[in-house]
Amino acid sequence: MERYGQYAETNTVHSLVIYEWASQIDMKDARHTFDRISGIVGHPPDLATVVDENEGKDYPYASFMKRNIIQKKEWLSFGYLWKRSDQILSDFSIDIGCAIRNFRCAEVHIDETSVEDISSIFEKVLSIIADGINPIYGIGYKMPYYWGPREFAHGTASSRYSVSDKSLFGAPDRLKQQSFQFSRTFHSRNEERHLDIDLRDVFEINLISEGHLNRRVGRKSLRDWIKANELGVLEQMTPVTWRWNVPVAEICKARKDLIDAGITVVKE
Repeated sequence: MERYGQYAETNTVHSLVIYEWASQIDMKDARHTFDRISGIVGHPPDLATVVDENEGKDYPYASFMKRNIIQKKEWLSFGYLWKRSDQILSDFSIDIGCAIRNFRCAEVHIDETSVEDISSIFEKVLSIIADGINPIYGIGYKMPYYWGPREFAHGTASSRYSVSDKSLFGAPDRLKQQSFQFSRTFHSRNEERHLDIDLRDVFEINLISEGHLNRRVGRKSLRDWIKANELGVLEQMTPVTWRWNVPVAEICKARKDLIDAGITVVKE
């Protein structure tokens, strides 16, 4: 297959976003983790991007590595990008990034057609991230590219069309509103986000920790409520991180009870 021929606006993107973590990391640590992810993707990124207090810069990956750009400054954010098109520099098939101070998050977005086995690759990425930063809170989800999975991670919305005839535009209204409800939390100072005890919402993959598991849902802790209601599978990944997988068919029930309990940021 020609390198860029498989990419379409309707392709499904698999996303993992971590909002809080326990490990003390800097951008050099983030690069080490991202290099491990690049290794399992199977080919190097096209671009590396960095942001400081004043501006953002993109570098061809080979130049970024040769010049050791990551060592030049105390960057605010850093990422790797794999292009979807040789001509369009703003569209990416794989997008991984990390911001430690402002708008804190570590994120991975992978177009399902950019790797040979997306399910296997995603599980390996999840394991690398868990080992590297010990997530306190994070989410995993899937959505079409034109819905804007990266924008959704940040509490904003996409402005893309699904196909050339412009029949569908961006994410559904309900998903946009759920994204916007998270925007204030995402853009708050780190110590004011309270994502060590609150959930953004309920997703197919929820990476949670003791602060969440000890929250009350009725007369039970969240940990006991999950087990009592047999809502998904809860398993420990690291000394800090628990993974709560919720089948899509059960998300509506789970989120209603957690919204009523006051545990979620999103209320609709």
